Amino acid sequence: GRRHGVLTYHPCQGASMDRGQETAMSRVKIFFVGAAYGLLMRLAFGIAPFLNDPDTKARASGPMLTSFVVLVPMLIGIYTVLSARRESPTMSFVLMGPWAPTLCFVAGTAVLLIEGSICIAMAVPIFCLMASIGGLIGWALAKRVQPQPGTMNTLLLLPLLAGYAETHVTLPQEIRQSTASTHIAATPEAIWREINHATSIQPEEMKGGGAYMIGVPYPLEAITHTTPEGERVRKLRWAKNVSFDEPITAWEENRFVRWTYAFKPESFPPGALDDHVLIGGKYFDLVDTSYRLTPEAGGTRLDIVVDYRVSTNFNWYAAWWGRVLVDDSAQAILRFYKNRGEPVPTGLPKG
Repeated sequence: GRRHGVLTYHPCQGASMDRGQETAMSRVKIFFVGAAYGLLMRLAFGIAPFLNDPDTKARASGPMLTSFVVLVPMLIGIYTVLSARRESPTMSFVLMGPWAPTLCFVAGTAVLLIEGSICIAMAVPIFCLMASIGGLIGWALAKRVQPQPGTMNTLLLLPLLAGYAETHVTLPQEIRQSTASTHIAATPEAIWREINHATSIQPEEMKGGGAYMIGVPYPLEAITHTTPEGERVRKLRWAKNVSFDEPITAWEENRFVRWTYAFKPESFPPGALDDHVLIGGKYFDLVDTSYRLTPEAGGTRLDIVVDYRVSTNFNWYAAWWGRVLVDDSAQAILRFYKNRGEPVPTGLPKG
């Protein structure tokens, strides 16, 4: 305080400042330990032999186990709140306090190049949600019981034990469908040419596509070829040296086309896509795609239908992400054909 122009010291004020600093330091320590635990669990799930079976595609493994995706951030939340129980944490801390160590551990996987941008973008929402749920569980436990340190240490091993049991569960094969449609002020013939002979695709032509923004390679060209056997195959090239075939299974000139997908081991070079979201992989695949062109007043209605597979033990979340990314990509592709198919107004740049 101030008395007659002289600053005075109040012991209570100093004690309050000391307690505030002590609380801040305590929380930093809690956040550090929580982040370190998450990072250690990610390393363990990536290298532990009993959690990784490279010889099977029928069961989940490693960090794609629900035991990692759900239990690890949840336990970070429980630990964070239980460790801060003496400070009587507010409800905002209970819900969002666990986000700090969780996001730090996710950042650590990026710095160490353990995870790519696509997996990180998909993991952050569910990690934060599970950490908040863990925070609520920790708050409820602190109100009713006083868990012993040994009990908490045992709980921290739960993801590894549950993960081993989960490696014996067969993955579901869930087929989903995405549909999208747009009107293009162009003839079916003009759009058909672009569908079967799109070259020199520029990144700005795919702008607005969220899938491309988080790291999915954007397309460079798509050209339909006829094989010596008389079969039609659409050949794709994407950025990051990605290439694959789309064998055509239905063809109505200027009206309808459908294809499946044929991926080779070299279709996706290392680093082109995160292993856990690899197209044609254990957890995600494109089944087939079709375009229908319908003449209508002033142009053509272009409809796209994409069937895709999602196979995880947490499809309640992964299938939602699959729809978000596939729907987004379908819309970006329709915008591309609309931009290429419609004539450019005189004096205006196309884009």
